[in-house]
Amino acid sequence: MSELQGWGRRLPVVADGKGLIGHAGAVLLRKLADRAGLTAALAEVLPSVGGHGWRDRSAVLVQLTVAIVLGARNLSEAEALQAHHQGLFGLAVSDSTTRRTLADLDEQVLAALARVRVRRQVWT
Repeated sequence: MSELQGWGRRLPVVADGKGLIGHAGAVLLRKLADRAGLTAALAEVLPSVGGHGWRDRSAVLVQLTVAIVLGARNLSEAEALQAHHQGLFGLAVSDSTTRRTLADLDEQVLAALARVRVRRQVWT
């Protein structure tokens, strides 16, 4: 067992699985999607919806994916997780906006999404 200095006291570090922060890796997933170019590549493929107040559909999908990784089992839970982690997600995407985004994923869009490639950018 080792120790960490924290707030003027020594804290034991043990591998017992207690006191873990379950959502600590979510920021890495969100940033990875952006840095690897996935969010931008999705934006090129997804149908764009314009106007003030409209959400970027690629960001909606990335945020939904991270919310699922965090344990969301439905759109309401995804919205609640996003609201809880506003520092990571920004403003939460409503479940109705997410539902509309998913409804826009027709056969043609899904085929285009299957062709999205970011591997080359990740390796460089």
